[in-house]
Amino acid sequence: MTEMSWLNATVAKLADEVKPQRLVPNVVVGGVVGLLELVFAVALSALVFSGKLSGFAAQGLGLALLGTAVSCLCAALFSSLPGTLSLNQDIPATIIAVIAAAIAQALSPQMQGMSLFVTVVAVMALSTITTGIVFFLIGHFSLGNLVRFLPYSVLGGFLAGTGWLLAIGSVGLMTDLPINSWQQAAVLGQPDMLLRWVPGVLFAFLLMFNVNRFSHFLVLPGTIIAEIILFYLVAWLGGTTLAELQTGGWLLGPFSDANLWPPLIWLHLSQVSWSAIIAQLPNLMLLVVLSTVALLLNVSGLEAATNVDIDLNREMKAAGIGSLGSGLLGGLIGYPAVSLSVLSVKMGGGRLAGVLVSTVCLLALVVGAGTLSLFPKAVAGGVLFFLGLDFLKEWVYDAWKRLPHVEYGIVIFILLTIAVVGFLPGVAIGVVAAIVMFVVAYSRTEVVRHELTGQQMVSRVTRSQGERQHLRMQGERLYILRLQGFIFFGTAEKLLNQVRERLQQQPVRYVVLDMTRVTGLDSTGMRSLGRLRQVAETHEAMVVITHATAAIQTQMARGGLAADGVVRYFRDLDSGLEWCENDLLVLVQVEEATTLLGQLRLMLPDEPRLADLLPYLERQSVAAGTYLMHQGDAPDDLYFVESGQVTAQLERPGLPPMRLETMGAGRVVGEMGYYMGQVRTASVVAETDCVVYKLGRDKLRQMESEVPEVASVLHRLIIRFLSERVTHLVTAVQALER
Repeated sequence: MTEMSWLNATVAKLADEVKPQRLVPNVVVGGVVGLLELVFAVALSALVFSGKLSGFAAQGLGLALLGTAVSCLCAALFSSLPGTLSLNQDIPATIIAVIAAAIAQALSPQMQGMSLFVTVVAVMALSTITTGIVFFLIGHFSLGNLVRFLPYSVLGGFLAGTGWLLAIGSVGLMTDLPINSWQQAAVLGQPDMLLRWVPGVLFAFLLMFNVNRFSHFLVLPGTIIAEIILFYLVAWLGGTTLAELQTGGWLLGPFSDANLWPPLIWLHLSQVSWSAIIAQLPNLMLLVVLSTVALLLNVSGLEAATNVDIDLNREMKAAGIGSLGSGLLGGLIGYPAVSLSVLSVKMGGGRLAGVLVSTVCLLALVVGAGTLSLFPKAVAGGVLFFLGLDFLKEWVYDAWKRLPHVEYGIVIFILLTIAVVGFLPGVAIGVVAAIVMFVVAYSRTEVVRHELTGQQMVSRVTRSQGERQHLRMQGERLYILRLQGFIFFGTAEKLLNQVRERLQQQPVRYVVLDMTRVTGLDSTGMRSLGRLRQVAETHEAMVVITHATAAIQTQMARGGLAADGVVRYFRDLDSGLEWCENDLLVLVQVEEATTLLGQLRLMLPDEPRLADLLPYLERQSVAAGTYLMHQGDAPDDLYFVESGQVTAQLERPGLPPMRLETMGAGRVVGEMGYYMGQVRTASVVAETDCVVYKLGRDKLRQMESEVPEVASVLHRLIIRFLSERVTHLVTAVQALER
């Protein structure tokens, strides 16, 4: 679908939602959520524009409302789920508040006032624009699943720390005190201060109780409205006038402007302190990362709550466009809110609901200054404390029941670090914790996927009876380790110790390391594996490495495992095993029967009528490279190999042949298709000059008619061949399942 046709379809859906049966739920959702967003915008903007920035609270609120209007409108137009509401979010607002407080502390007295305000707004705009670009690029390149790489406990620590910052920020809003040290926090115990923040905290607990106890969509706005009414009722009963409330700092207002429309702040760019912004770059990068993770988690939660498949990457792009537009206007970061979006979807809200929420914000922006200036700080602070309390409940109280103790300890440790030292050190602790968790968890992962011997796994070369017997006797001298994953110092050291212990216990001639499933090797792992040469030489063993990529082979050679008389490399495990088996067979003299009859007697030594088979077989001399059968041929013949070798191979268009099995003297070829009546599933070609005996289907019928006893001998032979193959296959499967 083209962009224009998609836009036309969206406009058509909006027009459909204007119909009476759809209009009512959209209006209800738009009105209720719009009013709630006004409360959240007031609370979050007051969190950012507090302390030295409190004189710019009106402009800050205007920017918050303008950003919400833009991001919510973009979600209404571009989201894959109609009814999704994109609003200002607490996590990025909290970090912006931390950055704003740090900038206010860093700037000189001469740089306060408008310069401080414009610098903070520039930080807001820069962070929102950057985050919007990151959102869009993640969606464009379908990278949404990257959130899965962040450890759950580390993310929980960040969110718990965010809850703490929201809680103390709300107290600072209600008391007009920047609570950034324990000495300042002691002031909160004074009687006049208790009156300012305790009611807001109690309101937050009441709000949490009501929201968790009752599921009706009017509970949240109803509790907030009731608290506002109660606040003014208490003031009226106490004889406090509106002017006294304003001058006493109990209300957010009065705002100096007639409306909340933001000034043209970009006219004051020359007053921005870019050095203060540069000093906050680590926090800004953290803001982008946490906002991205929070957005991905919100969308996942929204998908689970609505039971609707959501296009994650499309949501990323929609949020990116919204945040980019909000940032260009100086607004805060916005992305889908889970609870309110679920409420919207369940109430039947569609894209029109998002448009109406955006409209409510714009109306408040233009004409709502007088009303919003009467908003009690205790209520705004209570809403913020409620948001922080919700994070703390989930990650401190609830997490105790669902997280392992070690991971829960990481959450608490990160939270305490953020509370005592600051957010950035807490993030550093989180990163270190993530690395330690990865190292510990990965070191517990077995780098050895399968541990086998030559008795359990052989090459695809089918040997003669005598050779097979010898290889079975010597199978323990072939030690095969099929490796997996990324090899680093922890796993490499375990591997080295495992090989050393095996060499000390049993006489091993070959240590085979198969790297088919190895994804990489770091320098520390390379050094540990490099010591394998010394261990092997001490025990007169050889190291055979198979299926190593060119990059890994180069690394291992630099680490001390260069190919020579002790270390050998092969392209795959099969060729490596074949070389080891051939080397073992060189060390002994295996007496072999030179005629087909002698070879068959090794299979059925007590059968007197084996010689009666030969008149029905056609002896053929086959030159190397000759095809005995082609893939797709009719199964009219089977062959007994008297001398030489033949290979069954799978032939694929445009690819080299894949060896399935190489068979030598005394083996049967093509019996599966011959007996099952299926076309050849593989080709068979002579590896060397061979002598073979062919049994055609007409000869088999003749044998069954003339001498059925001899035909029975043939069938017993074939059963014996197949039984050997099945026995080996079962042994190999059992070894791989251990």
